[in-house]
Amino acid sequence: MKNMIFKSVLVFTVVSAAISIHAQQEYQLANSPFNPYLLNPAAGGMTDVMQFEITSRSQWLGYEGGPRTFLASGNSQFAFKKGEKNVLGEFNIQDEKLFEGPKVSVAKKKHIIGGKIWNDNIGPFSKTSFQGSYAYHLPLSKKLNFGVGIGLGMSNFSLDQNKVNLYQADDNTYNQFLGNSSQQNLGDAQAGFVVYGEKFYFGLSSTQILKNSVVLNNIMTGSNFNRHYFTMMKYKFTLSKTMHLEPSLIVKSVSNSPISIDLGARLISKNRSWVGIQYRNNSSLIFQVGSNLLKNLYISYAYEQSTGKVRVASNGTHEIQLGFYLGKNRNMENELKEGKKKEEKAQESKP
Repeated sequence: MKNMIFKSVLVFTVVSAAISIHAQQEYQLANSPFNPYLLNPAAGGMTDVMQFEITSRSQWLGYEGGPRTFLASGNSQFAFKKGEKNVLGEFNIQDEKLFEGPKVSVAKKKHIIGGKIWNDNIGPFSKTSFQGSYAYHLPLSKKLNFGVGIGLGMSNFSLDQNKVNLYQADDNTYNQFLGNSSQQNLGDAQAGFVVYGEKFYFGLSSTQILKNSVVLNNIMTGSNFNRHYFTMMKYKFTLSKTMHLEPSLIVKSVSNSPISIDLGARLISKNRSWVGIQYRNNSSLIFQVGSNLLKNLYISYAYEQSTGKVRVASNGTHEIQLGFYLGKNRNMENELKEGKKKEEKAQESKP
């Protein structure tokens, strides 16, 4: 009996250690500066269009069990009261293939809804989550808006025994307590605030606010889903009529883990295409390229090369982001009426 208790403690100590080693428990993406909503539920709806996006990230290619992340998200302003005018604006009405991105809108109140679903895998551990969010923005001045937001959702955390290699393959204690698959369902919350203008953005957010304990098969492991704190800021400098430079900074902190800092910049051409570079302290160098294309679609690709001690083994990271903007439908009927009125006035003004 004592031997079984000892083995049980040993098994769950190993499980807890494995979870704790991956101290940065939340996903981290190279393209977060491009879409702050991925880290902050208050950061949706900054433009007058709907935004939908999917992201795929693969790390440690060539090694079984390397980290994999898939994320889908969407956010939009919405009319809060019945009869309220459409809050979205027309977008790319000329159907340009290489179109200009949407501009940030300020000096107005906004109600924003959004949602995310994601799956994060590393080795035998997998976390699948979905979340809905609401945010409210109001103007601080004619050039600056302030917003707060909250996200609520559910997660499923699981351990796949088929991906665990045991020193003793027929360890009965391990099999008895974990079984073929152990999982935990839990609710969670995120929250944040933003201050932004047409060129400036600052946001602060926290995830895994409830700090749930990791419980597998009703047994407490001693580990927690720790709170993560994200601070992001960026500013778009005008270099010429067609070129802009956008430096960005993201600071990530979590208990029992060193602070992570992403420092980078994007060079943007005609608000349509961009190239960028980021440096993550003591970790990696990131190269990014992207463009708006094919009627409201945009794509971004990032390659991340480790610069730390595991740079040879990690084999690089690839991240692809595909998004879609959707604005208000063009009201051709009103345009025809307005055009007819203008023609009539022009006729009346003729001598």
